Amino acid sequence: MSELSSKLTELLRSSLLRHPSAGKLWLGYSGGLDSAVLLHLLARAGIPVTALYIHHGLSERAAEWQVHCESQALKLGVAFVSREVRVDRSDGGLEQGARNARYLAFEQCMAPGDQILLAHHGDDQAETFFLRLLRGAGVLGLGAMPECRPVGRKRDGRSLLRPLLRATRSELESYAREHELAWVEDESNADLSIDRNYLRSQVLSSLTERWPLQVRVEQASENLREAADLLNELASEDLQRCGCRQERFGHSIDLVNFSVLTKARRKNLLRGWLGRVGSVMPEAAHLDQALRQAEAADDAVPEVTLGERVLRRYRDRLFLTPQLQPLNGFDGGEAKWNGKWNGQWDGSGELILPGSWALAPSQGWPVADYQVRFRVGGERAKPRERHHSQTLKKLLQEYGLPPWLRDRVPLVYRGEALVAVGDLFTTPDGPSQPPIWRFLD
Repeated sequence: MSELSSKLTELLRSSLLRHPSAGKLWLGYSGGLDSAVLLHLLARAGIPVTALYIHHGLSERAAEWQVHCESQALKLGVAFVSREVRVDRSDGGLEQGARNARYLAFEQCMAPGDQILLAHHGDDQAETFFLRLLRGAGVLGLGAMPECRPVGRKRDGRSLLRPLLRATRSELESYAREHELAWVEDESNADLSIDRNYLRSQVLSSLTERWPLQVRVEQASENLREAADLLNELASEDLQRCGCRQERFGHSIDLVNFSVLTKARRKNLLRGWLGRVGSVMPEAAHLDQALRQAEAADDAVPEVTLGERVLRRYRDRLFLTPQLQPLNGFDGGEAKWNGKWNGQWDGSGELILPGSWALAPSQGWPVADYQVRFRVGGERAKPRERHHSQTLKKLLQEYGLPPWLRDRVPLVYRGEALVAVGDLFTTPDGPSQPPIWRFLD
């Protein structure tokens, strides 16, 4: 084995040891030079892996590349899977849209505990650093690409690993020629209208002639990641100080304690909060808007989209929630039930509700024929501990149900008698305890 082969194999093995997978290994295999080298390294090392080709449909040669990838995987005795995706060009442009579609496909293919390997190398790291710098990224963004990161929800244990970040493209090319590997050349790499291509050919090539760019970027990125870790620790302390707690839908913090923090710490808290729930980071302008909305009038109920979450305010707390899903069988922006949803329930198991919610029996909940409905307006109810009925609208306010959930709370009927309102209360016609109402996150 040559010195270069030994080096790259050791990079692969040590990376896998640092970040072991509890499940299956995948390889993001495009057929290009970088992934061709990683495929060969894995096969030569006898590491079981499944090669995953993503067909973006952006090149006339995409089908040809897929055939090439499958044949190369077969030649090396590696399992092969392909997936077709649709690229949304409005999703941050062509390059970002393709990346988003690709990573979504990765996530959909992977089971909990699985790990996908990507062949990013040191030159890619330098390009990413400068691209983010030119876009005005902060400390976390300038930390560039980590060797390993979660994929999807952290609790699922899926991860993405880049074992070749400490190798250079020239080393990968030398390895490929040494082992007579075959790879495809994507013609879009010559398109200088794509920022990454322009930076690579017109800017970084000149900088590399004067400075050891990869080494310097690697050092800077490590320093910035350390700074990002410290900021994340501060965000965790501030979240605890602000009484961060789990809600039936998302999490919330105390608005008074949040408001006394400096602006920089409030923004840092929001970034840390988003990172904790696995959301992508929003642009700085969206964070500034969120801070302004948090200071709105007391009777306001603002909603600001931050990455994949929504920041909402209700009474004296700030809520960070998932996006509200469309409700099948509902009409209009007020999510009013149109009566088309069949909500029959026997009370013995979990009932899946529209919009990714579920209703389940609490301890002692009797089996019976129930009908689950939603608000249409004008309903009245009498909680079992009260002497008089009130409008459901007023009761939901008294029980502190946030406004964005009031048209989604399930109303449980037995015959024509209302017996329970979500997990808030039961009526004299119902059991002693309300059922369990939860969001299917």
